[in-house]
Amino acid sequence: MKNKEIELNFSKIIEQYSDNLKNELKELWNGFKIDLSIKEQFEVIGGIIARQITITTHFASNSNIWTGDLAPIILRSLADNYINLAWILESPKDRAQKFILHGLGQEKLMVEHRKNQMISDGLNPDEDELIKFSEQWINSQRYTFLTDVNLGSWSGLSTREMAQQANCMDFCNFVYQPFSTAAHNMWNHVAKYNLRTSDNVLHKLLKVPVISEITSHLDYLDLAAKYTDKCFWIYYKKFPNDKERKSSYNILKEQLKELEKEINNKNGSA
Repeated sequence: MKNKEIELNFSKIIEQYSDNLKNELKELWNGFKIDLSIKEQFEVIGGIIARQITITTHFASNSNIWTGDLAPIILRSLADNYINLAWILESPKDRAQKFILHGLGQEKLMVEHRKNQMISDGLNPDEDELIKFSEQWINSQRYTFLTDVNLGSWSGLSTREMAQQANCMDFCNFVYQPFSTAAHNMWNHVAKYNLRTSDNVLHKLLKVPVISEITSHLDYLDLAAKYTDKCFWIYYKKFPNDKERKSSYNILKEQLKELEKEINNKNGSA
């Protein structure tokens, strides 16, 4: 099987995966029995799952970042998003409100920082379009002067504590924590990917800096798709319905398996 043909078939699979995820989100949203008196919880849940899908579909269509250097940063973000969702779903009404208020407070803080910087630069913040837009966005949900700024965690807990309360400690230990080393550029990532031992025996095993080569691994795509599937799974655990769910992740796995089989068969008969 020719490389161009493989690439074309693979691109079609990724494109269909993206479409399937969008359809899954549409079905999930249409299945909501939305109570407008507590609409915030539906907005937050829908928004977080849409965010997970957005990150995953962009990641899926860019194989150059399926590397040990970049993929863990994306996967860590997906893990963080999943833990947020899992914790919110334990008490959607109250925790969704916390999520919103913290975000509004952070937006207010960014506006204040920008105003102060503009004043220091001798500019008029009242004429700044970005400040106007941000303040209008905040005021459309909660008046700016009523919005508190919380400098701590949005939930009041560490991610680990949230994971404990949401019964997903395994996910925190085996996914969130390991990928944090890449996201925070810690020694146990930098030393593995951006240093190598000098070839000169006189250097006493000195580690010298290197720039990693781009080597894409399909496993990273599988992980991203799996973490997005977990968001759907945990949502339907909280809000079950009678419809049979067509998992985009399961379809993706089957299609990739079929493509692999087809490649092996054609290469074997060549």
